[in-house]
Amino acid sequence: MSLPPIITLLTDFGAGSGYPAQMKGVLLSAAPDARLVDISHDVLPFDVLTGALLLEACAPRFPPSAVHLAVVDPGVGTARRPLCVVDPDGRRFVGPDNGLFTPFLSQGSRAHLLASRDVVPEPASATFHGRDLFAPVAAWLARGGDAARLGPAIGDPVQLRWPGARYAAGRVEGECLVADRFGNVLTSVREADVRPLSGPLEVRVAERRARFVHTYGQGERGELLALVGSGGRLEIAVREGSAARLLGDFRGAPVTLGPA
Repeated sequence: MSLPPIITLLTDFGAGSGYPAQMKGVLLSAAPDARLVDISHDVLPFDVLTGALLLEACAPRFPPSAVHLAVVDPGVGTARRPLCVVDPDGRRFVGPDNGLFTPFLSQGSRAHLLASRDVVPEPASATFHGRDLFAPVAAWLARGGDAARLGPAIGDPVQLRWPGARYAAGRVEGECLVADRFGNVLTSVREADVRPLSGPLEVRVAERRARFVHTYGQGERGELLALVGSGGRLEIAVREGSAARLLGDFRGAPVTLGPA
């Protein structure tokens, strides 16, 4: 038994703005049997990095046949390109060419410009490509359309600076990236970077010490903690509080961990 088509949505439009509903109306008009799943509509306005990290965490949890429609698009209506990315596992992403799909632009991925007038509509509005351009294309893909028909291949899709971890003097070094709604701060250090370290660990972030734990509940209320979160990245957290608020201007702040 085949699954009905799945289309996920991620935007910075705001859940109560009405803009997501307009996109869903277009999607359901073109693909009435589609299952629409909201990843989030509460990405901070214009925050492409946060959107990319949300896609990194969420898209792999869906069947590879799902289409992921993502619009965090401060350049809407300008010369920035509209595109479809197909990753090596066959996942399809539709949205602006501004780095939003960086986690899926690995070797073996393909990117296609949305250019074929046989398939791609001319947007009615210069300021709402999510509704007028990306949603119709996502619905077309969900109904079985071939991404290669959308337009020519792009060899240079925009990629964000994507920090990783470094090893120095037996320690792992990284940096703070974004915060989730609980104020937990995601870092560029991944679970695989932490795994080789053994014994009690010392974690320092923005010149503060954080205690390394395995789950939030192991901390004392208000304590600064470090742990590998469900998304596979090292997080800085405060039990029943906000690490983002405690750290202040945290983006890019250094994180180090190593033997205590």
